[in-house]
Amino acid sequence: MLVLTVDDLRELLKKERKRRRLTQSRAAGLVGYSQKWLSDFERGRVNPPIDMVLKMISVLGIRLEASATEPASIADEEAIL
Repeated sequence: MLVLTVDDLRELLKKERKRRRLTQSRAAGLVGYSQKWLSDFERGRVNPPIDMVLKMISVLGIRLEASATEPASIADEEAIL
């Protein structure tokens, strides 16, 4: 899954949590957050600190791959030159 936004990340983590049959309470406990916080995160009410995201990715066994691309603003500026 291509993750470009926080909402994409929320969806990925939520789907993987459910696929692994982890309750919100259990998953939240594994990363040191409350069930209410995880619920709020999955519903888009709070944004995650990076340490929570990295812990959740690790707990859920998600493999991330990153690639670098030029931001649109840089590409647009170079096209003008």
